[in-house]
Amino acid sequence: MISKGVSSLVRHKSVDLKARALLADIDLLALRDLLPPSYTLEFNEQGRILNILRTDPPGIVAQPRFTRNEWYFLLTLFASYPYYAPYDILLANLTLLPVDECRKRIQQAQQTGSQELNRELKPVRGAVFGVQAKLGNSMPSLTVPCFRNTGYILTCSKTEDMPAER
Repeated sequence: MISKGVSSLVRHKSVDLKARALLADIDLLALRDLLPPSYTLEFNEQGRILNILRTDPPGIVAQPRFTRNEWYFLLTLFASYPYYAPYDILLANLTLLPVDECRKRIQQAQQTGSQELNRELKPVRGAVFGVQAKLGNSMPSLTVPCFRNTGYILTCSKTEDMPAER
C-alpha cells in the first residue's frame, strides 16, 4: 500500500546475479531524495526497465529500457547514491574483470595519457551516454555528471520539472 505524498521504490525479482547484487546494494530510503513525494521508481531487472511512476494521481510517467551495459551502469549509480561511482567499480560491473584489475588498468592508462584512458573507459563512456540520453528524455531532473574525473554521480536538479504522464 502506497501512502499519498510518500515516495517509494520497488524492486522486481531479479534473474541476473550481477544485477541482483547491485539491486540489493541500493539504499531505497536514500533514493527518495531524488524524487518528488508523489513519485516512485520500480526496477524491472528482467526487462531492464526503470519504471517511473506517479502515485497521486496514479500513472506511468516513463519506462525507459536500457541495454545490459546501461542497466549495470545505472544500477551501480543507484547503489552508490548519494556518493559517486568510481571508474574502477563502473568498469568492473560492465566487464568480467575484477575491481583491482580495473583499478590497475585505469591507473596505468592515466599515466600513459588521455587516449589510453579513453580506450580503457570506452564501455563506461558508452553506457553513460545511453543512460544520460534515456534519463534526459524520461526524467530530466536526474543527471549523471562526471565527478572530478574519477567517476560518475547521480544528481537531481529541480524535481518539480517532472515530465507529464504518458
